[in-house]
Amino acid sequence: MNTPANAVVAIGADGHEAAVAFAVAEARRTLRPLHLVHVLETPAAYSYVGVSDGMLELARTTLDEALARAEALAGDDVAVTAELVDHGWIVDDLVRHTDGASLLVLQHRAQGRTKRVFSTSTAEGIVSRAHVPVISVPAGWTADRRTTGVVTAGVQDAVEASALLRAGFDEANTRHAELVVLHAWWLSSGYDVAVVDDAMRDEYSSQLHQGLEPLLEPLREEFPDVDAKILVRHAPRVEAVLDAAELSDLLVLGRRHHLLPLGSHLGSVARAALEHSTCPVLVTPEPAARAADPQYSDLLASIGHHEATS
Repeated sequence: MNTPANAVVAIGADGHEAAVAFAVAEARRTLRPLHLVHVLETPAAYSYVGVSDGMLELARTTLDEALARAEALAGDDVAVTAELVDHGWIVDDLVRHTDGASLLVLQHRAQGRTKRVFSTSTAEGIVSRAHVPVISVPAGWTADRRTTGVVTAGVQDAVEASALLRAGFDEANTRHAELVVLHAWWLSSGYDVAVVDDAMRDEYSSQLHQGLEPLLEPLREEFPDVDAKILVRHAPRVEAVLDAAELSDLLVLGRRHHLLPLGSHLGSVARAALEHSTCPVLVTPEPAARAADPQYSDLLASIGHHEATS
């Protein structure tokens, strides 16, 4: 019997309780061991011996507290280890620790819905580069929170949806949850309300169902216990996804291609979810087979050039 790969848990200096609680619950469910990693990133301005020693001691205390909490929650059911990376780089070192891992769990602060500033953050940097699925857990999440029995997979492009849908089915199956495949659309012009009527909404919804059903059919056969439905919403994508997060136990989103320009690996929807989602967000990595396809790489490179010059 193969031993499951570690789930890595990023221990942040400004909070990690929700990430640890979620990771332990996941480890119990999936029989994965946990490996806690805390990275001490010391700016050059704070490299004085006294200051550096104090930060190192605080980092050790932070990791020790997280390890004690994880062990208390896990009991004898889950193996838990811990590692301190001193004088490292948070994004680089956490991404490096995903090599050979099965999952990376980190924590985000769930900002209010009225505060939607999609700034670059450490979490976004990690998610955009990690080699494995990343689950970002909102601060305040607890294992005893009310469950909805729903996993939502946000799909924008049917061509890119295969890996995302598989992750959604797998998560729904292991959680004994319903899977909602969400697609949201909104005209980019300012005339959406004026030109979109019921007939246009119905036609668009019908076309989306026709495009997605062939992808869902083999997954329904593979996961017969998962009740999956398609939901097409005429609404701005960020609004639709954040609304769905409030009704879901898990939100599953995809990552954009690695050949797109720097900063483009996460679209506005994924960035918004990492900033504001009220439920844990799973971001799937780019499928290895697709990434290695030369023709696909050429196509994405041309898209990247267009985005950079438009």
